[in-house]
Amino acid sequence: MRSLEGVDGRGLDRIDGVNKTESIRTRIFRAILKGDFAPGDRLPAERDMAVSTFTSRVTVRRAYEQLEKAGILNREQGRGTFVARNSGGNSEASGQIALLASLGDPFALEFIGAVERELSARDLLLVLRLTDETPEKEEEAAVELVGKGVNNLIIWPSGNSFPEKTFERLRVLGANMVFFDRMIPGDYADYVGLDNGDAMAQLFGYAAKRGLKDPVFVTHSDLRADSDRLRKEGFLAQCAGLGLSGTVVSMSRTAEPEGLPEAIGPDSTVFCVNDAMAAKLKSLLGGRLVLGIDGLGVPGIVSCKQPMEAMAGAAVEALERQQRLGPRWRPERRFFRGELADAAPGLRLRKGGRQGSEARIDGFEPIVNHRIESVLPVVERHEVGIGKEPPLGLGAEDGRIEIPE
Repeated sequence: MRSLEGVDGRGLDRIDGVNKTESIRTRIFRAILKGDFAPGDRLPAERDMAVSTFTSRVTVRRAYEQLEKAGILNREQGRGTFVARNSGGNSEASGQIALLASLGDPFALEFIGAVERELSARDLLLVLRLTDETPEKEEEAAVELVGKGVNNLIIWPSGNSFPEKTFERLRVLGANMVFFDRMIPGDYADYVGLDNGDAMAQLFGYAAKRGLKDPVFVTHSDLRADSDRLRKEGFLAQCAGLGLSGTVVSMSRTAEPEGLPEAIGPDSTVFCVNDAMAAKLKSLLGGRLVLGIDGLGVPGIVSCKQPMEAMAGAAVEALERQQRLGPRWRPERRFFRGELADAAPGLRLRKGGRQGSEARIDGFEPIVNHRIESVLPVVERHEVGIGKEPPLGLGAEDGRIEIPE
């Protein structure tokens, strides 16, 4: 029988306190996440665990039963207790969904509100865990929630040094997960986000009718995110299609700029990775055209607004789909088409094509720098596949971007 430091007596101090069951349950769960026990491994028998932790068999049995109920362990009569082997969805009914996000980003705040409204309409409870965009808090929150039986998670990831291995293991331990916006996960979770290629095509279509010159794309220097990368790729693809030489510059998302980057000239049309970056530069750019993505209503900025309500609904639907399909679940990625608007209330700058419309493409190809060894079929739906976004610049309806004069 395999030994486990911290659970079977090696390096484990006597467990004191009133909630010994909780202590044992938490230690076992964290040991599995660390990889000390792999899916299918057998845990110590109740009697052995009780001796090594200075507790009773009744206490150990309760801890095992709680982990079994959460889908983390399987108990087989006459054989023992084993770490579960889950690769599909968790079919256990639940009336609550946890959202891991930060309150420090206005875009995240808007998404939190949209998710809350969606869950309220479905008579579901929202469990909000604040992560402050730090990997340590993301990991801590997810581990605690799943360990306590909250198995439906919506994650707005930090992007930087994201603890992906932990979240892969959480899938094996029975967590249903969907990621939103910044990071496209491997085959252990669904994804909902903006069709960034189409968004950039819309912004270029608008700028082209207003004297597009010397295009510059301003992205983050201190954030690693798939959404940033895809927007940059969309920018470069549009430049190549128009025969223009585009420039990419990076700036901090936290520090205030002391001046404009040298690459931004007097005639430059400035495309920003999001509205927050556009807001930083607007006062330095005077009356020049500034374009962004998010649709947060920043004065003087033309932006591609993300269909927040539709994406919040899609995130909840993804978790319901995982629960419904159970072991038949396979990951799905949904990309939504945005809509051009400026800061004037109610003003829409694009006609034709419905915000949030969809198509479906099947297949698989690994994406970004995520090292995912296993390859499952993935279904992607575009509100215009596997491993990449829809073709850059292809809209949800017919690929055409129509902009009024």
